[in-house]
Amino acid sequence: MNPGTPRVGAGGYPQTPAAVKTNKQDARPRASLPTAPENQPASTSSSEPVIPLTLIDAPTQRFYACAVYVALIGWRFYDWVQMLEDNGGSFYFFLKWILFDFIFFFSLPSLRIPWLELSAPTVSGIFFVHLIFNWLLMFNIPVPWHGWLLGLVKIFYDKELAISEHNVKVSSILHNSSLIMGKQIINILPEGSALLNPEKHPYCLGQGQNIASVPIYFNATVPVEVELLRFDLESDSREVLKLNRKEIKEIGKQSTRSIEDGTLGIYRYDIAIKKPGVYQLNKVLDEYKLEVQRITEPTYIVPCPRAQVRTAQSATKCLGDLSNLSLDVYGTPPLKIVYSRTINGRDHSFHFQSLQPEGYSSPLLGPQRTSSLIHLGDEDYSWARSQTVEVGLNESMNTAGEWQYSIDEVHDVFGNVIQYPQPEEPDAKPKPKHLYQNFVVRERPRAAIVGCDLRNPLKVAKGKTTKLPIKIGRPGRTPESVSHTLTWNFSPIDTLTKSGDHGDVIEVGSFTAKNVNDQPSISAPGLYTLKSVSCDSCEGEIEEPSSCLLLNPLEPTLTISSEEIPDKCAGNSIGLRVNLDLIGTPPFRVTYTVSSDTEQNRRETVEIKGLRQQIDLLPRNAGRYQYRFRRLEDAIYSVPLPLTDEYYLEQNVKPPATAYFKQGPRAINACLDQPVKLDVNLLGDGPFTLEWELVHEGKRKSEKATGITSETFTIETAPLSTGGEYTLALKSIQDKTGCRIFLKEETKISVRRQRPRAAFGVLEGKRTTTVVEAATVNLPLKLSGDGPWKVGYRNLNSSEDRLVRIAKSSNDFIEAKERGTYEIIDVMDDQCPGTVNPQASKFEVKWFPRPELSFMPSDAIRPSDKHNKYIKKDVCEGDVDGFEISLRGSPPYHVEYEVKHKPKTGSGSVARKEFDAALGKAAIPLDTTKAGLYTYTFSGLSDNLYNDKRRSEPLTLEQTVNPKPSASFVKPGQTFKMCMSDETPKEIIPIKLEGKAPFYVEVEIKHHSGNLPEIFRIPNIQSHNYGIQIPRQYLKLGGQQIRIRKVRDDRGCQQKIETGGAVVHIQLYEAPSIYPLEQRNSYCVGERIAYTLSGTPPFEVNYNFAGKQMKAKSQTTNFRRIAESPGDFTITSISDKGSECRAAVNLTKTIHPMPSVKISKGRVIQVDIHEGSEVEILFEFWGTPPFEFTYTRSTNARRGQKSQVLETRHDISYEHSKVITASLEGTYEVVAIKDAHCAFSTIGPEGSNKGQKSLKY
Repeated sequence: MNPGTPRVGAGGYPQTPAAVKTNKQDARPRASLPTAPENQPASTSSSEPVIPLTLIDAPTQRFYACAVYVALIGWRFYDWVQMLEDNGGSFYFFLKWILFDFIFFFSLPSLRIPWLELSAPTVSGIFFVHLIFNWLLMFNIPVPWHGWLLGLVKIFYDKELAISEHNVKVSSILHNSSLIMGKQIINILPEGSALLNPEKHPYCLGQGQNIASVPIYFNATVPVEVELLRFDLESDSREVLKLNRKEIKEIGKQSTRSIEDGTLGIYRYDIAIKKPGVYQLNKVLDEYKLEVQRITEPTYIVPCPRAQVRTAQSATKCLGDLSNLSLDVYGTPPLKIVYSRTINGRDHSFHFQSLQPEGYSSPLLGPQRTSSLIHLGDEDYSWARSQTVEVGLNESMNTAGEWQYSIDEVHDVFGNVIQYPQPEEPDAKPKPKHLYQNFVVRERPRAAIVGCDLRNPLKVAKGKTTKLPIKIGRPGRTPESVSHTLTWNFSPIDTLTKSGDHGDVIEVGSFTAKNVNDQPSISAPGLYTLKSVSCDSCEGEIEEPSSCLLLNPLEPTLTISSEEIPDKCAGNSIGLRVNLDLIGTPPFRVTYTVSSDTEQNRRETVEIKGLRQQIDLLPRNAGRYQYRFRRLEDAIYSVPLPLTDEYYLEQNVKPPATAYFKQGPRAINACLDQPVKLDVNLLGDGPFTLEWELVHEGKRKSEKATGITSETFTIETAPLSTGGEYTLALKSIQDKTGCRIFLKEETKISVRRQRPRAAFGVLEGKRTTTVVEAATVNLPLKLSGDGPWKVGYRNLNSSEDRLVRIAKSSNDFIEAKERGTYEIIDVMDDQCPGTVNPQASKFEVKWFPRPELSFMPSDAIRPSDKHNKYIKKDVCEGDVDGFEISLRGSPPYHVEYEVKHKPKTGSGSVARKEFDAALGKAAIPLDTTKAGLYTYTFSGLSDNLYNDKRRSEPLTLEQTVNPKPSASFVKPGQTFKMCMSDETPKEIIPIKLEGKAPFYVEVEIKHHSGNLPEIFRIPNIQSHNYGIQIPRQYLKLGGQQIRIRKVRDDRGCQQKIETGGAVVHIQLYEAPSIYPLEQRNSYCVGERIAYTLSGTPPFEVNYNFAGKQMKAKSQTTNFRRIAESPGDFTITSISDKGSECRAAVNLTKTIHPMPSVKISKGRVIQVDIHEGSEVEILFEFWGTPPFEFTYTRSTNARRGQKSQVLETRHDISYEHSKVITASLEGTYEVVAIKDAHCAFSTIGPEGSNKGQKSLKY
């Protein structure tokens, strides 16, 4: 036994292998283990299904296998039905299903699906059974179960081709229910009745609804008087409402229409009611003045419910506030209201139900009342009055943004619903203001102090104000420019506790900020603590740090002390040394003014970072100096100093004589053999004696000037003929005091060792060069000196006088763009003029000649009327042709030319080509692949030197390429079918010719029998469109292939068409034939008309039916159609697929319509009569008289009961209608009809209802 197949336990079903594994794991442990078999085979993967159970479980795999088998069975039955319609067997279908069954059954075990692992003998047996089954089906061998099997298949597929060439359902023709239509139902009327609003629909008035249409149902009666009793809900009064004559007439018309519609005398009439109240039928009288039975269940018509929102006191809320909103609901309690709450565009729907006043009770909420006769005066309807109920909405608003409460629906206890328009509905009107309330919920602000706390207090000058650094914001968003109100507690600095907190004295301050950047101003020293922040009535939150300490530091003070600075030589005072001692908040700035005999009020400022500073006041000029300290500034204060002697200093200064260079101790560059002049400023009491020296290469040369009375003296050196570094130093100065003061002033002088020079360099060892035309050549320069240099030059062959080149390096160049001789005129470096080398002052520039192109002389090329344009002799398409060109210049050459192709029709093309030539002659092939005018334009020529491809004028060559003639079939591959019966060939093979007429064409005819091909020649064709008629002697029975072999035109151009080109085929056939299977000419609708065909399938049958020419195709030698409608069916011709030879025939069959009958215009009519009355039943017939019909009278259908036939009658009519009278209750219907040609019945041979069938005779 296969170990993968589960065993079946007693009284159970086998389990899938996966389930078995699961159950083994979950099983309870047993007391002892069974003895293990010695030769138990190891479980291998070969027993597992091909498709793993983890991918598709076993039941699903079995389901898929069964589904494939059922699909094959259905496909098999479909082929069988198709075969039966052709009235024969099919060996093809038999072999097809043997192959399919073999593949399915022999491949199923290899999948190893649990429970479907069939053994080889089992599979062979099943396959043998299916082979016999296929043999019985596909060869249509009659067996006992053949009929019911065909009927079972017809349930799922019952369609055949009809004469109209559409698939029709056969049962819809044979069992056409429209042939017998209509029923007459006669009911014996009971006593009449009336009922007001039996379905108990709710009604309300108001809210745009002014009229309520309440139905009254009447049964088997036509009232002549109707009264309603109304109970007013507000005043408790009663009134009787009576229908007027117009309404009574309308009720009578409604009764007549109901009888015509066959509704058994039950009809409805709607009463228009405009007042609310409780309504009941009070009295209903019929035509005999008898009171009709009525059910007096009350109908409630109340005012429509409505609701409104009470306007809130404020539309602005703060985050976390309660909504505090009320809704007023009006209607008959208990009420239900549906409202929506929208927060920032997100909608949420809510509802309240069972809304009613205190102590209210409604009988509708108690036990269900029975539908009995109730007198209006016996009940109290005050509970049905409309009342107002207040609904409070008090919820926390925890989301900032836009809120909206909107009323959507209102329901009352009767089920009346008023729905208000929604904004998202299309074409919705704006909702009235009393139905919604909008709120704006604002964020609560936050405030804190930034940049100030108890450790980092604010410091401000006494009496000055500063901004309290408060930052206002809102969580999660940028604050808006709205006003905020701030309050804080303030305690003066002297009232604070030792710990720095507020003391007993606390003042409250407030400020209204216009925006978030607005801050309050404070000046009093002390502790400031924020207490609250609010915005738009929303109290905010104070964050830490919330306190700030404001201090007023002491004003700064300055103490000054000074001493004189004496001169060591003369003993005079040369300045003051001042000590500054400060108290305050560093850093400090001390401002003082200096005045003397020679200058007025010069202001000076000293920056001091600490509390002490020492400064030296040393004026250069002699005189009396006054120093006044004006202002003292620290980090907090800026105070003026008093004009007292404490802040005033004065001294007489007589500084020693001195001298210094006016331009300062900077280095001076000098040219060779040029003197140097330097200005010296002298200070002291003149006249002066000044000594200086010039130091160069270790040698000193001293000089002296006496009797200098001016304050400025100019030292001029001798021309410096030796290059190098010189030092000019001031040695000493002596004024009238006789004190000789030694000086330290000196300056450096750098003298060039040589003068700058300029000359042309060489290119390839010479001062001449040859370049291509318009090329830029850099003429090398040789420069000496300090750059940049200014080089003056000129072109001796140009009209320009002098050009200047600014050279930045000693090996710079001059750009030469023109040919000629260039000469250097002068040169100057950064400071000194220079000399030009006369042997290297000139440079010559020359140009190479440009390349040229021309055509080699030839008889095939001739010049045209236009300059530089030539014409080449015409050639045929595909011929080989070319020409030669001559080149002059510096090889190798590069030639570029443009080939323009302009065909006779269509758009042209342009191709750019190029080639290289190493010699002075080149051959160019001409393009003849396509016909048209070719223009070769040589526009670019370059050689080894010139690559700019520029010419003075382009050189052009034109050639006309005549197209090859062509001949082609208009419809290649087409098969021309001819009939042997045609004596002369009617088929013309159209060909299309291109070229210049006249043409010569050769056609090859090759027979399929394998004979040698025959050549048919057609000379002197004068047109471009020609129809070939192959003579009959060239054609044989069967198929032949026609091919165009050669074509030639008037220009002498010809084209041979190789084997494998386009061909056409000619087939010779004999005409098909058709024969009817039955010799009769009359048929009824629903019968099948069959013919047998001879020829090669498929066939094409043309026929006329109902005045239309129709076409049908048959894939076999049988042609059968079902007659779906009456008419003359005439087959006019037939053709088959092989020959398409049409044979004319005239086979006519007449199709008669099925007779039909209608009772009561084909409708089901119910007639209510009183006992003893009669009803006329109208029978209408269609078809060919006389008509024989059978009708029955059966019991009227009741729910849960089958109708029983009471009697069956036969009758005959020679006309198309007949009327009989009936007085007995029952259902009258026709079950069989027969005319002069056809018959139809809905009953079987035993008289039971077996369904409709066609009766043939």
